[in-house]
Amino acid sequence: MTEITSKNNRKTIWLSIFFSLLFFIALGTFMINIFYKKWLANEIENKTYLMPMFGLLAYFIGFSFAKSYIKNSPKIILDFEKIIIKNKTYYWKDIQNIKMTGKKGFGLLNYQMEVTTLEFKNNIAEYIFDDMYSNSWEIKSFIKQIVINKKDNFEINHKKIVEKEIEKENFEEFKGNSIFSFRGIMLWSLILFFIYLEIFTVGKISKLSSLKFFIPICLIWFGFNAYCMHYFELSKNYFVVRNHYFWWVKDIYKNSEIEIIIYESQAKQPNNLRVITKNYRRKIYPAGTLNDKKWLDMKMELERKNINVRNECI
Repeated sequence: MTEITSKNNRKTIWLSIFFSLLFFIALGTFMINIFYKKWLANEIENKTYLMPMFGLLAYFIGFSFAKSYIKNSPKIILDFEKIIIKNKTYYWKDIQNIKMTGKKGFGLLNYQMEVTTLEFKNNIAEYIFDDMYSNSWEIKSFIKQIVINKKDNFEINHKKIVEKEIEKENFEEFKGNSIFSFRGIMLWSLILFFIYLEIFTVGKISKLSSLKFFIPICLIWFGFNAYCMHYFELSKNYFVVRNHYFWWVKDIYKNSEIEIIIYESQAKQPNNLRVITKNYRRKIYPAGTLNDKKWLDMKMELERKNINVRNECI
């Protein structure tokens, strides 16, 4: 009997736990330390007493995030009859509704993440967070094929599209300006500022030391912003993702194999495009150079190609 076991995305989970704990513990400790110094110096005011309270709140938020990551990544086992989530067993015959895509709040701050929702009898709902499992696409494909489509066997399509297949396609580009867009200005203004400091203000003796400082910062800054500069090409049959600066990036999707495209954004990040294929493999592409008009024009063209688009941010 075919059986699928979840594979926890340990890299994502532990990095998220580490950085969220580090940030909130540092914030909480900073505020408590300020209160302690004022208390030693006998400079306490009424509002100063709020600082340790906010510090403890920061600790609470940090540990709540860690708890949420651990709680929402239980071991999952699926077969043709049932799904076992941690120590709870549910039978497919009791399923009432399945939502293969959608967002749900995660953690104390309600961070929106992509989930699969399983609704069983007696108003019981279970949520499978995509980012918690490296093989979430496999879990979702199994549910789609075996539970929804009632297939007798589970199949995985490993076929990869090669560039030769798209040579005769006529593509329409959806891209912004990699230099004069807001993201482009952010990228090059800091780098040019460092070049100005290096040429006109840094003394000759300290030039080598300054280069050791500036070059790593500029490379990290360039890499981060360049990663946020994807653009898109659409033809009658294919959807292609490219990058303004990383010329080797060229992800090709067949339109008929795309389940949904999602426009999304989190906090102050650039707008992202998430592609979810029909076998539920997923990938996210930050695209900070596109303006709202380009995004909406692309949405209209995608829908004309019968590609489902969910717009969450524009």
